[in-house]
Amino acid sequence: MDRIELLKKLTLESGISGSENKIAEILKDELKSCSSFKKDNMGSISFEYEGSSNKPKIMFVAHMDEIGFIVADILNTGFLKLQNIGGWNPNTLLSSPVEVINSKGEKFPGIIGAVPVHFLKNRQDMKPEIGNMFVDIGAASKEDVEKNFGIQLGDQIVPVTNFHYSKKNRCMFSKAFDDRVGVAAVIEIGKILAEKKHPNTVYCVGSVQEEVGTRGAQTIANYTDADICIVLEGAPADDIPGIPYTSQTGVGKGAHVRLFDPTMILKSELKDFVIECANKNDIKIQLTVRKGGGTDGRQLHVANRGIPSIVLGVPVRYAHSHNCIASMDDFDELIKLLERIVEKLDEKKLKEILK
Repeated sequence: MDRIELLKKLTLESGISGSENKIAEILKDELKSCSSFKKDNMGSISFEYEGSSNKPKIMFVAHMDEIGFIVADILNTGFLKLQNIGGWNPNTLLSSPVEVINSKGEKFPGIIGAVPVHFLKNRQDMKPEIGNMFVDIGAASKEDVEKNFGIQLGDQIVPVTNFHYSKKNRCMFSKAFDDRVGVAAVIEIGKILAEKKHPNTVYCVGSVQEEVGTRGAQTIANYTDADICIVLEGAPADDIPGIPYTSQTGVGKGAHVRLFDPTMILKSELKDFVIECANKNDIKIQLTVRKGGGTDGRQLHVANRGIPSIVLGVPVRYAHSHNCIASMDDFDELIKLLERIVEKLDEKKLKEILK
């Protein structure tokens, strides 16, 4: 499967926090022929690639979950109330298509609705709130929802979109690039490692429940013996009108290299090593200081005695919405960077990073 088809498959599949099993299955299908794997009790999955040395042990980790909703209430009229799973901008939601997935895996189309302006006393702009929204699946009553559709409290409500690829600029349009681009990178580097020699041991990991507080990473942190952690992300792009500062994460301008966010400060020796790998191999990168947000690195960089960690990724416009944009050029640059890191990160380099 080529990279575009892989990203199409990953982004169109559903997998909100706590329901990542379909994404884990894709990981298994793509990597099981070249590596053994383990799963923890929360659902995170890890593949191991042995190189010429046991150390250093490098972990590439990407979270498998996407944001979405669950059924929080079923009204007598047949409408469904929402509980958001992860952070949504309510302005993006009204009239958006969704699917409700019952416990049998059956999918039913729906639309996110709210009281239209025709029935409002004050037609001035009103701030959308998820608590005022509902999902309309065309059901006639609560009994209809439960008996005919088989929908119950806690069932998934997931965004529906289409995947488009533009050959003119190599841009991709779909949902859930945060963090299915990271998952795709885990798969790609796993396939590369199966075919080439490397001076280390590598873990390729898909984590769960990142979007609701990096919970899967906390479990991974309890048992990991990694020496270096590289978090792979779909990083929110800031190259759009209205951003009140200089863009640092632009679509089509290279791989995202995060130096700081409120949950993790990058170790300077690791920063220098990654930048050197990029510069010596003419790999396009974008250095970024983030004033908000966080990743699985929040948990992993303080695990055990401390694991030097870095966030690398692909810029994503309109992250945390039904429709996002990412560049295949940026994805390719990220994969080239990961290859060089694995080639150059041996035990001697680890000692320099840890000094």
